[in-house]
Amino acid sequence: MKIIITILTLIIFFTGCKNNAQENKSLNTEKVEQADVLLDTLISLAKANSYYSSKVDWTELEKEMITISKKQDTIDKLGKPAELMFKRLGDYHGMLMYDYRVAFNHRLESNGPPNDSIYKSIGATKINLPYSVNSKIIQDNNIAYIEILATGVMQGKQIGDAINEIRNVICELKSEKPQGWIIDLRCNIGGNMNPMLAGLAELIPNANLGGDTKDGTNFYSRWSFKDGNFYENGNSNYKTDLQCADFKNSSRIAVLTSKYTASAGEVVASSLKGQDNIKIIGQKTSGLSSTNGWFVLSDKWVFAPMTAYYMSRDKTVHNNGIIPDISIQENLDLNNLLSGKIIDRAIQWIQLGE
Repeated sequence: MKIIITILTLIIFFTGCKNNAQENKSLNTEKVEQADVLLDTLISLAKANSYYSSKVDWTELEKEMITISKKQDTIDKLGKPAELMFKRLGDYHGMLMYDYRVAFNHRLESNGPPNDSIYKSIGATKINLPYSVNSKIIQDNNIAYIEILATGVMQGKQIGDAINEIRNVICELKSEKPQGWIIDLRCNIGGNMNPMLAGLAELIPNANLGGDTKDGTNFYSRWSFKDGNFYENGNSNYKTDLQCADFKNSSRIAVLTSKYTASAGEVVASSLKGQDNIKIIGQKTSGLSSTNGWFVLSDKWVFAPMTAYYMSRDKTVHNNGIIPDISIQENLDLNNLLSGKIIDRAIQWIQLGE
């Protein structure tokens, strides 16, 4: 079964990978020969799977990539050709990963996501966590507030733990019988979509969520919540029982976005857009609103090209970010997320429905 892992630009892991690169600056002959094979595989996979594959002259690009590779004798032997390929494709969400950290991608500074300030502002401690969920009851209004930060690149038990953390938070808040809910994605810079969507299924047990598209008209992958689980094309990879099924939610849910909301954060916004009793409030998201494929080249290398755009259940294609239902421009105060025009507007909508 096709595995879809939606990842943000993941520059948050770039520095760590560069350190890995420094540690691997001397490749022996066997590894160099292996890199040649991996390069051939990379090119074949890109031709067959990249959303932008038809944009380039592969005969010329392949020659350039091989020429660049021959000039390298380090980890760059595979990475530098990949970097050129992403640039020529115009794929600034795709990436080549080494040891599950981003080694090379192409980021268009002119129209790519403005995430650098978020990385610095939320701090290295939070960035280095596999996931981070903050929650509270806004007492003056009895509104449940959940902030989900980047989940990063997760595997196996990490995903299950993250799902359970989000579910536990939702159940704790449900027990307070809140008037409504705020899901804050304004600082969500992406990662793995499964923990967030499978976790939020505790709050919204059943819904058709849309999915993604390759042709801009038809769904390539369909997503849904069913009985508290997240499904892709009818399959649930992390199926589990609802933890607090007795607490039903019929309250309004405001989903907050900003220009920093990226990738997997945009999956959540796209999925929840157009749902009953839910409004997306804030700014248009960063524009990494696309699915990445996941192709394992070796025990260290993973190729993740952009393969499709997100599409909400009403077939709105999000090829340049998610446009909120209620648009508000505001300079995000990262030190006080519970104040400001976006929060005030979310509370107003939850209380009054307008």
